Amino acid sequence: MKYCAETRRRANLKRLLNPRHIAFVGGRAVEDCINATRKSGFTGQIWPVHPKYEALAGVPCVSSLAELPKAPDATLIAVSRERTVDVVAELHAMGAGGAVSITGEFAETGADGAALQARLVAAAGDLALVGPNCLGVMNMFDGSAVWGGDNVFSPVTGDGAALISQSGYVAYSVTNVEQALPLGYAISMGNQAVLNVADYIEAMLDDPRVRAIGLYLEGIVNIVAFSTAALRAVKQGVPLVALKAGGTQESAELAQSHSGTLAVDNEIWSALFRRLAIVEAGSPKALIEALKLLGSPKPPKGNRIVAAANSGGYAAMIGEKGRDVGLEFPAPTQAQRNALRQTVPELVSLMNPLDWNLPWAAMSTPDTSHNGMGLLMDDRCDLLVYFVDWPREPDVAEVWWPTLEGLIQLNDSMECPVVIASVFPDGLPADLRCRLADAGVVTLQGLDDTLASFSAAARFPALRAQVLADPENRLLPAPTSSATPVITLNEAMGKAIIAKYGIPVPAHATGTAEEVIAAADRLEYPLAVKLLNADLAHKNHAGAVHLNINDTAGVEQAIFAMQATVSRYDASLDTGHFLIEHMVKAPRAEFIAGISYKPGIGHALVIGRGGTDVEELRDFTTLLLPASAVQIDDALRGLRLTRKLRLHDDEIAVLTQAIVNIARFAEDNRERLVELDVNPILLDATGGVTAVDAYIRISE
Repeated sequence: MKYCAETRRRANLKRLLNPRHIAFVGGRAVEDCINATRKSGFTGQIWPVHPKYEALAGVPCVSSLAELPKAPDATLIAVSRERTVDVVAELHAMGAGGAVSITGEFAETGADGAALQARLVAAAGDLALVGPNCLGVMNMFDGSAVWGGDNVFSPVTGDGAALISQSGYVAYSVTNVEQALPLGYAISMGNQAVLNVADYIEAMLDDPRVRAIGLYLEGIVNIVAFSTAALRAVKQGVPLVALKAGGTQESAELAQSHSGTLAVDNEIWSALFRRLAIVEAGSPKALIEALKLLGSPKPPKGNRIVAAANSGGYAAMIGEKGRDVGLEFPAPTQAQRNALRQTVPELVSLMNPLDWNLPWAAMSTPDTSHNGMGLLMDDRCDLLVYFVDWPREPDVAEVWWPTLEGLIQLNDSMECPVVIASVFPDGLPADLRCRLADAGVVTLQGLDDTLASFSAAARFPALRAQVLADPENRLLPAPTSSATPVITLNEAMGKAIIAKYGIPVPAHATGTAEEVIAAADRLEYPLAVKLLNADLAHKNHAGAVHLNINDTAGVEQAIFAMQATVSRYDASLDTGHFLIEHMVKAPRAEFIAGISYKPGIGHALVIGRGGTDVEELRDFTTLLLPASAVQIDDALRGLRLTRKLRLHDDEIAVLTQAIVNIARFAEDNRERLVELDVNPILLDATGGVTAVDAYIRISE
């Protein structure tokens, strides 16, 4: 039944995105919305609904929805939040397609608003409801908008991109400010009460005109649907580019108050994006510039850049900043230098980035840039970019146009793209950008945002290849949580559990002071002596660990010493039970595998450099569970520690298997596990691994 409702709702969303008729429910406030719909190019029927007004925006009103000639494909609702629930229920009952609720003060305002939003969801049924607390939707491929006010509407012919934004103002800014961006769809989704981001992604993927999809996200509503839609995008080869908010404590609180959705921290966002081959952008402008690149007919296939500028200083800066964000600048070969020298004078230094410092009056011709820069675009080039800041005076600027003409020709004749960019954020005027866009050339603005967008766009082919090569375990399951009390296991209990999953642990003994002292000689020295108390999570901070104990007297001395230090640390802690264990000989490195439950997402696995300074070292990767052996292997190989030690494949394989086993335990206990830390996992000189500490919190 749920599946049928979802199917009907998505069919209704298509009616909303390309409607034949649009109803407007509200008073004078909808007049601007009606005018916006007209401005968007909509040629269908417009039906204002109001019980008192005879006309709105010059269009005759009907007094109720029941008087409409048929159920509307789309409806814009601008009434009070309580009245919105009634209107939505009536639209659903009459078989309407979709509706946009621009009214706020629902879940984003607290418990009262959340309760009202729950009523709204129940009233909607299979109605494709956008919002509440949003601006609406626009479709510039087909010329329609169900939008909450006046706006710039730029028609798109041919293919283009889509923007799905949780923030109405982000969508408003992009659609009103950005130019030379073929934005076919813009969707302000607000609180995602009924439709969520996955529904919109699926709708965009159904339209072959959409080449790339931009996302502005503050939280996740349905992780299963989101991962399903994202993986469909991977299969279709449609890039998703995302800008996230709410990654810190403060921003999470702001994001939740803005849209009422569950915020996500930065590490989890990044893990989610990597898992689903979503390109992460670092700023609103970088999001748009990457969207331009990836939505173009010739998106870059990698990070190898040929760059040119009219300044040696800029060329050096481009190379330095570009390398900092992971771009490569292949040096010209000697053959390329020889051929290029026939085209350009001695004053041009033949490097990459290239100082294209030509005596313009004599040499600035289309052929010069077409042939000259074309010589550098061999099979080591994924993209050529020419940086120019356009002078304000037309007579001054005109000297650059022949060069741009040559680059247009070069873009037409090459398989990889030619991009024209500016160093300054406003270095290319709007008319020039539109002129170049009409000629098929992508234009970007601002040195940092341009380079960041190159780096972001270059990641997509590699991310997509990783997902396609390892499709297993990419889809995320629905997260579960238990309402039962959570208990913390002591170290011995934790190790006993993970040992059952094939994770090696040291030979050990537990008991009172007298019992472990008596057992010490049965274990091989040297020993580690630890306080066994589940209430003490960080034993090192309390002096509750003593290492390299070589005899029974040393065990006694360690026990008495830690009883004193732990009592000073926290007198309430029980210091009557201990764990002694054989220490690993010749450890080469310490690793950590940590798992924690993230509301709305599920379990996250941290793999990194272990030890007591793990937080300060910041050498780790986060994966979401379930994670395949391939993903875990990739994460281990990406650590600085792994590269520094130059670990062999067989050593990485042993570490990978141990962490796979830890992840399997988490999956088997996904409804109960709250937190797990296995730290450190020691890699020894023989290539073996041993888990020497385990911390587990689990529901009873």
